[in-house]
Amino acid sequence: MKAANTLLVVMFVLLVTTLSPARAQEIIGPDHYPAGINPLTGLPTENPDLLLRRPLIVKIDNHPPEIRPQSGLNDADMVWEVLLAGGVTRFAAIFLSADYDHIGPVRSCRLLDFELARIYRSLFLCSGMAQGTLDRLRADAVATSRSISRGGPCPPLCRFPAEGVAYEHTLFADTAGARDLAVEMGRDTTFESLYGMAFSAASPGTGTPTNAVRVEYTRTVIDWIYQDGHYLREQDGLVHMDALTQTQISADNVLILEANHVEQPFVSEGYWGPPNYAFTVDLLGSGRVFLLRDGMLIEGQWHRAGEFDPLSYTDLNGNVLAFKPGKTFVNLVPRWADGYQLVFDLASPLTATITYAGGANLRFGPAQGYSMVVVAQQGEQYTAVGRNRAGDWIQLLLPDGSTVWGSTAILSVDGDVMGLPFSRSTFE
Repeated sequence: MKAANTLLVVMFVLLVTTLSPARAQEIIGPDHYPAGINPLTGLPTENPDLLLRRPLIVKIDNHPPEIRPQSGLNDADMVWEVLLAGGVTRFAAIFLSADYDHIGPVRSCRLLDFELARIYRSLFLCSGMAQGTLDRLRADAVATSRSISRGGPCPPLCRFPAEGVAYEHTLFADTAGARDLAVEMGRDTTFESLYGMAFSAASPGTGTPTNAVRVEYTRTVIDWIYQDGHYLREQDGLVHMDALTQTQISADNVLILEANHVEQPFVSEGYWGPPNYAFTVDLLGSGRVFLLRDGMLIEGQWHRAGEFDPLSYTDLNGNVLAFKPGKTFVNLVPRWADGYQLVFDLASPLTATITYAGGANLRFGPAQGYSMVVVAQQGEQYTAVGRNRAGDWIQLLLPDGSTVWGSTAILSVDGDVMGLPFSRSTFE
């Protein structure tokens, strides 16, 4: 059953728009929230009692392309997009404020899900897991107590065959029924308070105006395009739809979060897939984030002190980083060399001019070791949209929208290079 909260959302928006400027800038969270406010969205919910339970994370497929459009990504309170082996991605969709009866397709868990279950004090639902991951689960009392790893029964986990879609991509979940199944399985459904995210309806006073961002995993390319107060999603050059709502997948906030991905040295006997299929994600300590909201790009840091703590967020000056009330879509990216690349559509980009007279090599990445893409001639100009950490390599747009990198030794830029966004992995 789909629960609507339209009336309360409208009341919340009306309240915010009638506040004085000082009140409108007030921040909700990150440690406490008013009664009835969802700690994942900063919005009121129609039934506050639903907030007094664990969130439910559902692992949703994103590969191969024929399984799209998925069902339920636009209804989740929050979605994490995470890396799989081979450079494709999968979703961890978090449901708290409402339940839905057809979410999926549901796929298998990864080691990261054990961490997300701790961060969000959640149950997590998947269709199974590889043997090595299952062995880790059995050794992890917390993850075991929160896991619903099943291919049935139906209901609440039912198969919906579709022409051209393999069997493993046909499982869909009823979230309310999955919660009932968790009780039957003896899982720990005891409520624990959520905290960590802060929200403010006021647009940020600082940041870089951006019209869009491209997140390039090694085999998956995501575009988030800012339009009418929301970010609309495209994947691999196509509009990405939600089958339940028949609308384009959208978010009020896009959070790009970088963390160390550590490959694990185990595979099950007879395993045939990519050798890096199993990795943990180190979400302890701190790391880099980019928050996109209200057409602005804000660089900051994530923080997490211990394994039972939530994630919290600050800007580069240590101030609380406030999300726009609404849905957040997280793109988790690996801190590997050439693990990902960001391409920002800046409202005010810079111009780079080739100064080298002998033919300048523009490369795939920000170092001499990356392959050469094109040879540029002296005087040619390019739009500069990013930089590496040191600012001695500049990310340049080609006419077809792809990017190359040029050293500052062979070009000049008509502005502050360090004012460009840092668009490659901090490992590089």
